[in-house]
Amino acid sequence: MSPSDVEQIIASLDGINLETLDNDRDARLEVIAAARRMIARVETPFERSWRLSWINGIVHAACQVILDLGIWQNWAESGREEVRLEDILEMCNVPCDMMLLRRLFRVLNAEHIIEETGQDKYRSTLFSLALGKTDGPVTQTILSGSHHGIDSSRNLPRFLERTSYEEPLDPTDTNYMDLTPERYTMYARCQADTAHQASFVGFMEGLNAYKRNWTEVYDTGELLDGFDIDGPSALFVDIGGGHGLDVTRLLDKHPDIPPGKIILQDTPDVIEMVKASDKINAVAYDFFTPQPVQGARAYFLHAILHDWDDRDARRILARVHAAMQPGVSKLLLYEAFLPSTGATLYQSVVDVALMHLMSTSERSEVRWRWLLQSAGFEVRRVWSHPSSLESVIEAELVE
Repeated sequence: MSPSDVEQIIASLDGINLETLDNDRDARLEVIAAARRMIARVETPFERSWRLSWINGIVHAACQVILDLGIWQNWAESGREEVRLEDILEMCNVPCDMMLLRRLFRVLNAEHIIEETGQDKYRSTLFSLALGKTDGPVTQTILSGSHHGIDSSRNLPRFLERTSYEEPLDPTDTNYMDLTPERYTMYARCQADTAHQASFVGFMEGLNAYKRNWTEVYDTGELLDGFDIDGPSALFVDIGGGHGLDVTRLLDKHPDIPPGKIILQDTPDVIEMVKASDKINAVAYDFFTPQPVQGARAYFLHAILHDWDDRDARRILARVHAAMQPGVSKLLLYEAFLPSTGATLYQSVVDVALMHLMSTSERSEVRWRWLLQSAGFEVRRVWSHPSSLESVIEAELVE
């Protein structure tokens, strides 16, 4: 290949950005997948092993250190796009050595987290500005890696060796529990440490926002069809709904839904973080206990049951089952189906993350249907979208 051919390829690749893709979500994801395939083809085996084993961890550590020093937040709040290293040093909330910062910023520039514009001069990026929002999903995702994901995934080889390489299926003896002397499960550790809870919830909010809006997959008009909006029953109960992204999406599509018809449920510490709304009734609730909202039109769970094995999933479903009104109530699950072949990077990584964090897994469509049938539900329809990684399973009580 001639130098001009190489230059042409590089120019073509460098010309691709959000603007050239018209911010088209589906096109962007297709291009990213193609770029990953290209990198896999052109990297040597050693380059790939080096990136996986050394580079990724060091970049994450550099992001975390700059976060701990308060630089991301202070830089974003300063409103300055370009700064010098001396300015960055002044942004530190605690004393820090300038040479240390210089070395870390070399890594961040090489990974395109910031842009080097000259000697000891740097420009912010969309990513670095997002890291400046301390309670935002980007920052909380970095923190969730430090709090949960990285140590847990690193421990997985040792755990599997200890358990003779059996598939982890026991929620009382998980890989994650090896991380603490108290042998906390991930949820127990979140309850014991507010920072760990906040990072996990923030990451999940970011992940849910990344996924396709469930109201673009499911026809929400079916919820309102024949429903007495002025009657006493609730329209929509979001169980384990976090900060309320999914109920907000429902209201965005149907802004005329009156107050009192939408219920958001989660644990007390999560509900405390929910912003007040006159349209959303946010209440603390443990989904292993009796469901307080009886006879609602729809009970909605988004990526909740995949966190639990079949036994505990049936316990959760039993509480919903007891609250539903035959012929009126619907159960809606927005969950991923694990395909038998061709699983995406997202699907396969989430599946293994569930394994090392909780000893659970993603389920195939067959397993979802079996689980629901065993809990007394009949699947009426599976709503899918060509570019959605998840589907809405609509089920009702067995007649």
